[in-house]
Amino acid sequence: MVTNKQKGIAIIPVLIVVGVFLIAGAFVLKSSGDRVPAVVNDVSEIFPIEIENKNEKASCPDPFIFPLPIDITKATSILYPGQIRGGDFKAHGGFRFENSLPSDILVTAPIDAKVVAGARYPVYTGDIQYTFDFEHPCGIRYRLGHLLTLSPKFQAIAEKFPLPIGMDSRTTEVHPAIEVKQGEVIATAVGMTKDGTSKNGTNTFLDWGVYDYRQKNEASQDPTWAASHQSDIYQYGVCWFEWISSEDREKVLALPSSDYQSGTNSDYCK
Repeated sequence: MVTNKQKGIAIIPVLIVVGVFLIAGAFVLKSSGDRVPAVVNDVSEIFPIEIENKNEKASCPDPFIFPLPIDITKATSILYPGQIRGGDFKAHGGFRFENSLPSDILVTAPIDAKVVAGARYPVYTGDIQYTFDFEHPCGIRYRLGHLLTLSPKFQAIAEKFPLPIGMDSRTTEVHPAIEVKQGEVIATAVGMTKDGTSKNGTNTFLDWGVYDYRQKNEASQDPTWAASHQSDIYQYGVCWFEWISSEDREKVLALPSSDYQSGTNSDYCK
């Protein structure tokens, strides 16, 4: 015969087993969730704004012209978007500044937009690098990467991003998105503080990519190309040389390519 006391003792191991199962299940779910981008849900505590209606898209300016996010006269070479660099395909391009320190480069928002995603991660120099994705209401996005020192507003946003142990640059969604005005300072330094060929041994550079999410790019119309470039970033990336003023385009194209391997080859820029 089992007494009430014995019943209580019998129930305890069952509860322990159930508890362990639930805890283990929680870890499994979290591990599974780590495979998809995280979401920053509490940025509204810093910047209260209304949640946007993603079903409503504004009309794009025609033509859509980006002012450059940096002073192009300080650039010494450029990276072409849509090419293989370091063994991987890169949808974004960028700028190098061999005669400048990281702190000589000011990065500003080229257009009114909203911050929709970002990342922070450590690199081998000991620096923390920052990336931000911005979206215009009509569906055009741009990305700025390898930011080094952020303005206070953007530092507050970045503090919400997870900081991985290794160089994991996957982005985290910002929700609700945060408004940014044209000309607003995003960063006051770019690149890395050492082990480079820029001024005083620094590595001064900036990634910049533009993505037209209204339709896939011309390169993706080739089934063979699309099969080997399945990421949305690859299939919506554009040649941003065609999205800047003729004056800026002339200055940009007068600069040599930063990449010794791919040079001026690009799947986007023809």
